[in-house]
Amino acid sequence: MLRPRTSPLAAVVSLAAGLTLALALTACDGNGGGSDTVATDTPSGTATASTGTGTGTGSPGVDGGRTMAPSGGSTGGGTDAGTGTGAGADGTRCRTSQLAFAVAPGSGAQSKGEQGAITVTLTNRGAKSCVMKGYPGVDLVGGPTRWALPRQTSESPSTVTVRPGATTTFTVFYLPFDKGDGQEFRPKSIVVTPPNETHPHTLPWTYSSVLLQDGATHPGTYVGPVGSK
Repeated sequence: MLRPRTSPLAAVVSLAAGLTLALALTACDGNGGGSDTVATDTPSGTATASTGTGTGTGSPGVDGGRTMAPSGGSTGGGTDAGTGTGAGADGTRCRTSQLAFAVAPGSGAQSKGEQGAITVTLTNRGAKSCVMKGYPGVDLVGGPTRWALPRQTSESPSTVTVRPGATTTFTVFYLPFDKGDGQEFRPKSIVVTPPNETHPHTLPWTYSSVLLQDGATHPGTYVGPVGSK
């Protein structure tokens, strides 16, 4: 009985088809099962501003004396630039021009002799999210006196992503002046510079006189980081 003969051309075609199928199976079932993970910052303090009051006259964890500059040195007068690492990977840090500044209702000392707390709100008016991390520069200004406030270091700053239309906050704690305590300071305005910015924004001061402690080691007037609660 004669066996059918396979032509060389048919054998080549069959071998090529087999190799093609093997390569296709290798691509589908290769080591490509991993997926890229995109890290996103969870917005902090995107609700409306809250208020609160501190108690007591101490300020543990506060950089004492005159405001510490970004390098850690002392500054005299003038607005201290906000410090921190406010820029995201794409450089979308929150700029002064895109933020709306306001003081939350209910701010200030709630009773005589009590430390006051002023909640400042920062609302993103831009079309894109922006990022802040660190401390704002805050000066209290009244007459010839300009007091650059020290920073609260007992709370570590966190990265805050502020979506369009959302709000984050920071708090200014102050020690009201009481007769016989020391030197009285009557601020007229609060000058605020967001972290990593040099352009300030001014808000009115509508609260009581403050005990001036610009040379104290642990003053009762200081500023907390952006996004603090």
